[in-house]
Amino acid sequence: MASHYDKENIYFFRISYLLHEEGTKAMRSFFLKAAGGLEPEEFNNYVVEKFVNEETCRQKLRVFQDQSESLFPKGGADINKLDISLLFTLIKHSFEGKGINKSDWTGKTTPGDPKLANIILLTIFRNNFAHSYSSRMTQDDFTTEWSKLSKILQELGVDKQEIDLCANKQFDNTDIQKIECLYLEISYDDYRKFITDFEQWYGQRELLNRLQVLLLEHFPKDEALQTVPGTLELLRLLTDKGLLNRTNHSVLYDAIKVTEQFGFKPKIIEKLPAFKDIKNRKVVTFSEHTLAIFDLGKYLNAAKIKKLDGRYNFPVLKKYPDSWSLILDFVPRGLLDKDKMDEVNEMLEER
Repeated sequence: MASHYDKENIYFFRISYLLHEEGTKAMRSFFLKAAGGLEPEEFNNYVVEKFVNEETCRQKLRVFQDQSESLFPKGGADINKLDISLLFTLIKHSFEGKGINKSDWTGKTTPGDPKLANIILLTIFRNNFAHSYSSRMTQDDFTTEWSKLSKILQELGVDKQEIDLCANKQFDNTDIQKIECLYLEISYDDYRKFITDFEQWYGQRELLNRLQVLLLEHFPKDEALQTVPGTLELLRLLTDKGLLNRTNHSVLYDAIKVTEQFGFKPKIIEKLPAFKDIKNRKVVTFSEHTLAIFDLGKYLNAAKIKKLDGRYNFPVLKKYPDSWSLILDFVPRGLLDKDKMDEVNEMLEER
């Protein structure tokens, strides 16, 4: 079910990975120095001293709610968890009253501090890349952009060896999820539109049970998933679980891919580069076992459902209305665990 990305996707991912790994480190290091030579463990005290509370922080920095929340989480702020966008906002705030022109921050003019100039170039590069039309790039474009980004990072003190390591990185699903967060970020307004369109499409087609099956691995033995009355409530559940927000909607892309709802075209599709090549994307939020269970759901017909009902529920039959209802009952009971799948498949093949 999970297809492999081609070279043009990998080129895009390599730039994204270099931005995420070394770009964020360079931005973080610059901020700590700009804020008076802070140590990372002193960051939470700095935030409290400068902004007092989350509401004041949101007003002073003019950031989204999820960004201010990341500066005032339970347990204190951790600078290692901040992305380039929020780090740059903090850098701008730390330079207030130090003679930096507004035009410097946009790249129209160049500040006297060469390090700051490269921090601004890094942010502009990140913003342009994050709003790419597609999650693919040609080899020529990759060569040009890699050279440009590498130069900025080296000017900021990043070791060329670290850059070379990113050039040869082999990506796993966790890496791809991190990478997607770089260019999935959209505004709250666009995010709400996307969620509304998704909910309407899946709700009108009564595909809730298919989404529930896909998400079982993320909600093991959690009755909340089983009892959600509709798609919107399921999306809220995903949000509460931390699997869905305006900077990361990989789980929705994967759901569209696996359920083959390629006719779904959200109104903000032009702002969703990952959507352009959704048929060929690699599924990263669902395991191979979950995909095998989903394939079973597509395979089961009425006769096979009746057979499984008799085999595992006799004498009190449950008379499942469809395969998805059967799976939603079987998985929490452990009847479709990896070591049980062969037994189920063999039984289904018996005449």
